[in-house]
Amino acid sequence: MDIFTQKKLLVRIVIVLAALNLLSIGFFVCKVLMPPPRPATEAPAEARDVSAILEKELDLTSGQVDRIKSLRTDFAEKEKRLVIEIQADRDSMNKEIFNKVTHEEVVRSLAGKISENEYKMEMLRFEQATELKSICTPDQVDRFEKLVRDMRDFFKPDNKPGREPRKGPPRKKDE
Repeated sequence: MDIFTQKKLLVRIVIVLAALNLLSIGFFVCKVLMPPPRPATEAPAEARDVSAILEKELDLTSGQVDRIKSLRTDFAEKEKRLVIEIQADRDSMNKEIFNKVTHEEVVRSLAGKISENEYKMEMLRFEQATELKSICTPDQVDRFEKLVRDMRDFFKPDNKPGREPRKGPPRKKDE
């Protein structure tokens, strides 16, 4: 191979390597700078269906499972309507707040509606829990309460994977 052919080959190799290097750098920059896709606001129906877990953990009968599914479906519909209404009111309130001329009485009215709907949401959750307990036997209610406590403890920030749980009593602010 003569010297000119070698130079052409080396130039082509350098160009290919430089292009691969730029592509690699671009890929990693995009990975770092681009935010990950946001998860859907609503979980798929299979993920939200806790009936199978409750059936297994509480030894529910098929009649109890059917009643719980019906209750949860009804609750989900009511919750969805409230969430849509709350979000619409929040959007309206934000729009009003950032207008050139803000009408304080409108903002207060919207804040009151949001608060009222949040209250309705909490009462809806309370009603659902009461109905769930009425479907279960006293033994199942005890196991259900334990299951809820375990889930609550699992989702506390200190119990997330990669975090060490707090040891000892909670710290005081002045320590």
